[in-house]
Amino acid sequence: METQLRRLTEIARRNPNVQFTSLAHYLNEEFLKACYEELKKNTAAGVDRVTVEEYGKRLDTNLRELVKRMKTMSYRPQPVRRVYIPKDDGSQRPLGIPAVEDRIVQRGIAKILSAIYEGIFLDVSYGFRPERSAHQALDCVDKAIMTKPVTQVVDMDIEKFFDHVDHMWMMECLKQRIKDTNLLRLIARFLKSGVMEERSVLEVERGTPQGGNLSPVLANVFLHYVLDLWFERVIKPELKGYAQLIRFCDDFIVPFEREEDADAFVKALPERLAKFGMKIKETKSRVLKFGRQAWEDALWGGGKAGTFDFLGFTHFCETTRRGKFKVGRKTSSKRLRKKLKALNLWMKSVRNQVPLNEWWPVLRSKLRGHFQYYGVSGNMRELDAYHWRAIRLAYKWVNRRSQKRSYTWPSFKKYLEWNPLPVPRIYHNLYAFS
Repeated sequence: METQLRRLTEIARRNPNVQFTSLAHYLNEEFLKACYEELKKNTAAGVDRVTVEEYGKRLDTNLRELVKRMKTMSYRPQPVRRVYIPKDDGSQRPLGIPAVEDRIVQRGIAKILSAIYEGIFLDVSYGFRPERSAHQALDCVDKAIMTKPVTQVVDMDIEKFFDHVDHMWMMECLKQRIKDTNLLRLIARFLKSGVMEERSVLEVERGTPQGGNLSPVLANVFLHYVLDLWFERVIKPELKGYAQLIRFCDDFIVPFEREEDADAFVKALPERLAKFGMKIKETKSRVLKFGRQAWEDALWGGGKAGTFDFLGFTHFCETTRRGKFKVGRKTSSKRLRKKLKALNLWMKSVRNQVPLNEWWPVLRSKLRGHFQYYGVSGNMRELDAYHWRAIRLAYKWVNRRSQKRSYTWPSFKKYLEWNPLPVPRIYHNLYAFS
């Protein structure tokens, strides 16, 4: 199957105008079984309350019936079960939990779409694409600002992107390359599958499928036509200086050389998005002076250059040991607080439910994951802060498993010597000096 998907990618890359008329047949039992094996086994169940493990007990039979229903077009995705998690500002973020069967089909469709569109996606997008990552996007930001004459950065945020994607325009984007009516009908059913909240099903007229594997791929397809190609073919030819779009799914920034170019883009973008039913979130969108020139102006004026957040990092202007300009990065304060709050709540929930020797390895993996993502050049201070706070939180909750204190600080340090936690280190060198 992987060979067939690679062939789709090669065909799409060799012929940018090719249209695929037969794709639904890839969703066979063997392919869907491989998709099932890739699902996380400990995830929550959807509206049918069937877990991944329960579905796998009769996997071959279930998949055989699923393929049969898809061939007769009697398969319809179930509504997504909606739950809410608290956000930092006190509001709640909705999360969607699809049924296991729907997750399997979504993963299969996502693989097919990725194979086709990887051949035409531009290099400006880095999110949810094979062999691309957030750290590559951060590296691109660093090299653009360090090696190009950047003086402005446009930091934009699309308001509730995944909730506002217009279904008609989404299907029009897909039809540019896909002419298989069976696959298009299946995707349309996912878009309109609805949401179950408090035992009532809510129909949806906008938005991508919540909580599944399909949503990020559809977002990339949509923004490829709406934003990426428009910037390259319409905006760039009109500019007088350097500019570069850098996008990770719906999160993007644009460094500019000239202020007038940045202003023109900021005026044109809302009109472009409005055509497709989207709008800019005004409170999180701005143009700021940033780069070598902004840093020098701040030095002469006695002030500070601006900062912007991208992919969980605050970017700022700082100096090397020799007094030269460089782009600095640190974990954003908002993200650091959020991560520590989540870690604190997790320790509180497991301290009396699970023995210490069982949840301690999970704590190790959580710290290791944090360091592997945030371990970028120049961020050691924030890594150390997170590490120290994590140790203090562990000491706090280990001692609250009962009314009697389990450890003094010296005895807890002894425990750490025998059961060490991962230590901060730099995993990604992103500096680009020029």
